[in-house]
Amino acid sequence: MSAKRLILSTLLGVLAGIVCYLLSKGNMTYTSGMIAGVILNRTLIGFVIGISGWKKTAYWLHGIIIGLIVTSLMAVYASLQGAVMLLVAGAVYGLLIELIVTKLFKAPK
Repeated sequence: MSAKRLILSTLLGVLAGIVCYLLSKGNMTYTSGMIAGVILNRTLIGFVIGISGWKKTAYWLHGIIIGLIVTSLMAVYASLQGAVMLLVAGAVYGLLIELIVTKLFKAPK
């Protein structure tokens, strides 16, 4: 595990959480706990991507899988439609975090 990769992916997770909240706040009313949950979920995706030791998986698939696994913890408590939306968003944010860290910042797994 590289410290550069861990720091970058975690910071990108925080940024993804803030962006996710800002993009969706017009569609629903959030409590402070919900805001914290969204930001912490995306931050956790970034952190797990940073510490993951999976080497044999393609970087893009790695991001999608981590995003799905981490977001599934939050999706369990949502309605079916909400769970699907959360899982898709988690997969997309996981992919984007992994893509940016691996390709843009050249911090491979």
